[in-house]
Amino acid sequence: MANDLRHSTCACVNIRRASRAICHLYDLVLEPTQLKATQFTILQTIRESGEIAHCDLATDIAASVETLSRRLANARKCGWVRMQVGKNGRRLYSLTAKGQRMLDEALPYWDRAQLRLRRSLGEADWQMLASFTERVTSAAIRAETMRFSNGAVKHPFVPQP
Repeated sequence: MANDLRHSTCACVNIRRASRAICHLYDLVLEPTQLKATQFTILQTIRESGEIAHCDLATDIAASVETLSRRLANARKCGWVRMQVGKNGRRLYSLTAKGQRMLDEALPYWDRAQLRLRRSLGEADWQMLASFTERVTSAAIRAETMRFSNGAVKHPFVPQP
């Protein structure tokens, strides 16, 4: 019998499913702007910072530096983001005027996507989602630094034979 991923207890499966569904909603609503949700979040984070180092941006949005490099290369090619090298050799990113306009144009659509999801979830679940995802993100980042071997794992929450 195949494992039913809709009823999985795996955090990775459940969070990825939810993330894909949410991103699909946001991408659908953002479609008239031709921005994807991932692009919007990068541009918004850069705007909020004014100027931000590559590694700090990766940390802020919990993305790998490599993935972010590809996304930023595309944003630069579109003329939304500029990069300069800081005094300490770090790559610093800021929005161009075109990037500011793109973000301003996309913001009402983003707000519509937010409102649709918020109404669909209900206010209590909306608030819980924000709190819960922040805790899950922090826990996953902490877990990355834990020392474990990749051998067989005895699960503390599963009865052992």
